[in-house]
Amino acid sequence: RITVQHVWLTLFLVNALLGIHKPAEAQVGHRPESSPYSDLRAKKVLSLVGGFLSGSSGKADVGPASGPYSGARFDLHLGGPAGVTFGAGVANLERVLIDPTFGPANRTLDTTTQAVLLVDAGFDLLFTGEKTWHGLLPYFGASMGMALGTSVDADSLSGYSFSTHFTAGPRLGVWMHPSDRITFRIETRDLIWRLKYPDGFFSVPENEPNEPPVLDANVMKDTQWVHHLGLTISIGYTIGY
Repeated sequence: RITVQHVWLTLFLVNALLGIHKPAEAQVGHRPESSPYSDLRAKKVLSLVGGFLSGSSGKADVGPASGPYSGARFDLHLGGPAGVTFGAGVANLERVLIDPTFGPANRTLDTTTQAVLLVDAGFDLLFTGEKTWHGLLPYFGASMGMALGTSVDADSLSGYSFSTHFTAGPRLGVWMHPSDRITFRIETRDLIWRLKYPDGFFSVPENEPNEPPVLDANVMKDTQWVHHLGLTISIGYTIGY
């Protein structure tokens, strides 16, 4: 049964708790002028990007492997922790050229550099949302796109070519905002695409029939997914708030 004494006791306890809470609340956080957090004003940013890709050339050792990358990127902050990105650039990747009609000791012809156009679109999850922490904005994201390789004359001999491939992969980075206009970014990503091998890679070499083929059909498929780890640095300019 609720009595007047119960009501007064309840009000006393609530008042006491509120009195304790207010001083503690005042100790939490920072004054606006000394807070490590700042509003993210850069909503639309266009950046120049440079870096390096390092990856696998596949079991047959004929796919594009490693080399420098340069390009451009556009970032659009949607609100809260969400952002979308669009990127395009060129990677000049080293490749090995082979003649599958010879055995392992004699089939390597040369190495070359193949230009690969990379275009993608993706999303980013901003860890600090619409705020930067000491001017820093760490994020995680993922993208999908296409890799389009230029033609290589020696590919007509091997039957292999790297032309158009779907790409995807995650990324992790830190976006730096020293001012509202100029930004910097360091990012690492895993770029994944699929290699497709021609039938000739699984056939006995014509010129050396006692030697093994490029690939063993018993243990390998004619396609293979490979990873390319990339490290890029970019400088951006805010074109919209």
